[in-house]
Amino acid sequence: MSIILAIETSCDDTSIALFKDNELLALETDTSSKEYNKLGGIVPEIAARKHEESINEVFKKCLEHAKININDITHIAYTATPGLPGSLHVGKIFAKSLSYVLNVKLIPIDHMMGHLYSFGIGHKENIKFPFLGLVVSGGNTILYKLDGVNDHEIINATTDDAVGEVLDKIGRALEWEYPGGISLDKKYEESKSNLKIIEHLPASTNFSFSGIKTFATNYANNHKKFDKVALGSSCLKWCVEDIIIKLKYYSDLYNINRIAVTGGVAANALLNKELNKIKDKKIFICERKYCGDNAAMIGFYTSLLIY
Repeated sequence: MSIILAIETSCDDTSIALFKDNELLALETDTSSKEYNKLGGIVPEIAARKHEESINEVFKKCLEHAKININDITHIAYTATPGLPGSLHVGKIFAKSLSYVLNVKLIPIDHMMGHLYSFGIGHKENIKFPFLGLVVSGGNTILYKLDGVNDHEIINATTDDAVGEVLDKIGRALEWEYPGGISLDKKYEESKSNLKIIEHLPASTNFSFSGIKTFATNYANNHKKFDKVALGSSCLKWCVEDIIIKLKYYSDLYNINRIAVTGGVAANALLNKELNKIKDKKIFICERKYCGDNAAMIGFYTSLLIY
């Protein structure tokens, strides 16, 4: 039996989870998103300081919730990369210090691998190879082909901005509440989503979202009066369509009918609706509570590596 302590501090949320083998015992996350609402985005220095202030308390709560003695921990996993350097450093030092004191194995984890397998948290039976895994978030838009836990390749990735970042910036251009992507999702109206915007590139090309971002910001800057919901809905629809087009293309290209979609943007209602319309494919969408950055995805992926 393994008791895995998982630590995730790649961005602004301080998150710690405890697993007993593949079973999630507890997940505690401290977020300072309300502060960033006022600032219009994440400030790396503030994020790192918040991790330092909250990580001990989050750890204590997690132990209490899981009813685990600290000496029962057998493995400590932490997000090593990618992420904000200051935020990652706080998590790494905390993990290394604990592993030294407890004399347990320390496992650095790639944040992206955590996201990729997060659809399996509580549903390990859903993880069967091969499958296509799409991570869509504020920092990444990457499509993987996976043939095993340690056997994967990137088959498409954004050449510029990540889709989540673009949606946030479009929301900001419309002067909507941060995060802009969530505001776009809430305000989406199908009837207003037909504004003529840039054409989609061929399905075989890499993801690229800078064009739609430029279109939206220029449109907002050049029109004194315009329908914000129509612009926002059209841009969101364009992004979702581009994702669906590419998923269908690569699924057919590799003859793989299992597709997992994870990351913060996987919680988007329109994306979920369109994914569920795809025929002849087995679609797995990460549970909303695990879409954002969280330690459960780090702990679950670690459990797959161990077993």
